[in-house]
Amino acid sequence: MKKKLIFLFIILLLSFGFSFNLMTIGTYGITSSSTSLDIANWDDSFKKFDYYSLKIGIMYPAEDSPEMLFGPYFGYTIYDNITQSQLKELNSIIENIGYELGIMTIYNTEFLFNTKFNVLALGGIHTEDQFKSLSSLININIGLSYKITSFNIFFFGGYESRYFTTDNQMVTINYIPVSLGVEVLF
Repeated sequence: MKKKLIFLFIILLLSFGFSFNLMTIGTYGITSSSTSLDIANWDDSFKKFDYYSLKIGIMYPAEDSPEMLFGPYFGYTIYDNITQSQLKELNSIIENIGYELGIMTIYNTEFLFNTKFNVLALGGIHTEDQFKSLSSLININIGLSYKITSFNIFFFGGYESRYFTTDNQMVTINYIPVSLGVEVLF
């Protein structure tokens, strides 16, 4: 009983002592290009690696700059037809479903009325084979947000590079992500 009370006290202290924002972003990634120096006869013209993604992040305001938020995120990704591509040569157990873990950073500045101009940066790892291999991703977006009570509605567009690696071989796929997001202050 004592342990439960201490645990409850810590949870209450953390929830009232720190404010955080919960950010959810839905993304459609349009394939821009793909390259590989490691897979023979890689088809650079193949552009059907599009994906749908849902990312959930816990954002904390920066101590010295309230217009900047950062925090960890988790993402769930569904690819259109990645298993029917040459990526099978890189990783024979690759799946159309993947997971992402990383750091999300957003910078907000006043624009017009309740609208803000935003820069969103994501960096982390992704896996499409149930965490047997981890690859990196880099994503930078710009967009606008509109505040409605304690909600911020976001629209982003940007550029993303996903690196698929296994056994010292690599494929780079570049995307143009289009995202809609909602942020809630707790």
